[in-house]
Amino acid sequence: MSRAGTPLLASRVSAGRSLSVLILALAVLWMWSQFPAWYASGHNDAMAAHQLERFWFQPWLLGLLLAVTNLTTLHWGTLPLALPSSPGSLLDAPQWQRDVVFWTCVIFHIGSAAAVVGLAASWLQL
Repeated sequence: MSRAGTPLLASRVSAGRSLSVLILALAVLWMWSQFPAWYASGHNDAMAAHQLERFWFQPWLLGLLLAVTNLTTLHWGTLPLALPSSPGSLLDAPQWQRDVVFWTCVIFHIGSAAAVVGLAASWLQL
């Protein structure tokens, strides 16, 4: 039975969802950094492993990966915590979990932006 006159309450995004997006981004970056070592541990060809590592860690490819993970975290992790779900939600009591996850996401954005700038600076010197 539906109530036609009852306004729907806007749901707030949980801090757990945003934290899971951040953990996923960090896991993708960690797996990216570990893949050449995993490949090298299963093969005896040192030259092929070195070529894979040179290809895998190209500055433009790392910059692209950092940019994609940064934008993904921003869209699905940080912005839902930063933007209010409704104007009335600004008056809700603050939740420390949401604040901790939000600021952790902000630190991730600053770190990944610094890494992209560092990669660009080192790549331009080549």
